[in-house]
Amino acid sequence: MALFNFKENEKQLKLVRHSLSLEQVCPQWSAKLKNGLDDKDVRILARDSKNCIIGEAWKYSGRYNGYYFAPLIPFVGCSKCIRFGFKMGKIAKVYGKSCTNNLYPIIDLFLDHWNIKHADTNK
Repeated sequence: MALFNFKENEKQLKLVRHSLSLEQVCPQWSAKLKNGLDDKDVRILARDSKNCIIGEAWKYSGRYNGYYFAPLIPFVGCSKCIRFGFKMGKIAKVYGKSCTNNLYPIIDLFLDHWNIKHADTNK
């Protein structure tokens, strides 16, 4: 029985070496989060999937939402990114301008997902 799973450890090591930060994936939202969110930013997070944090990661294309047409999500989008966007929007609705600290755990999970599934999108 092998205690060392080479392929899994190689994948994790590659992820650690090449992980993209929030500043690299979403530079505009990274700056907004550091400087504090205003009412407009909170509205965007809560209601505008194309211009939110996830939208910026997808280059403001709406592609991760299947170009807003649900049957296309499996082909051109990412349902997990959509769920991250919903979670961030819900946090923004509940906490308003003070949502930044509550967003970071979700952002960290999103970045883990991004680095595993979509990191080549930024290249």
